[in-house]
Amino acid sequence: MPKAKKKYLDVSVAPELLIELKQKQNDTPGGTMEKYGRFKNWLRYANLKGWQEQKWHWGYVNYAGREWHCTCGLVIPMGAKAEVGGLAQLDLDAAHRARGHRSLPDFGEVVVAFIYDYKWMEERGVYYYDAFCQVCGDYVLERPGRQADMFADIHNISCG
Repeated sequence: MPKAKKKYLDVSVAPELLIELKQKQNDTPGGTMEKYGRFKNWLRYANLKGWQEQKWHWGYVNYAGREWHCTCGLVIPMGAKAEVGGLAQLDLDAAHRARGHRSLPDFGEVVVAFIYDYKWMEERGVYYYDAFCQVCGDYVLERPGRQADMFADIHNISCG
């Protein structure tokens, strides 16, 4: 029986969209709920773009209780059977346990290893990242960006 085809959404955020949303926010009279709503709309897209640039995969939207949307555009139906098992020691969400993620930030080829979490290291003034491979189960915790990226790149070649 063939595997079900994966569903993807275009979740890329163009810089022009952020500029447009910020302009709409600025054009709205201050002190109104509408201005706050426009700020929250801009913030949603600005955060999404930032997460994508950090190469962070996670189910950031629970769409109407029916499906999760990953930052890479992969759609995971609620209650879908996990395609990646084990790794109980890691705090993985439904998106992390689904296969078929696209590389970030370019939304290119399908990847099997990616960044799944991050932590701000206050004393160093940088983010450290957690990454894992869905195929071999290897993972790294709290690594600088380049090291986490290198881990994912190596596993996407050797395990992908």
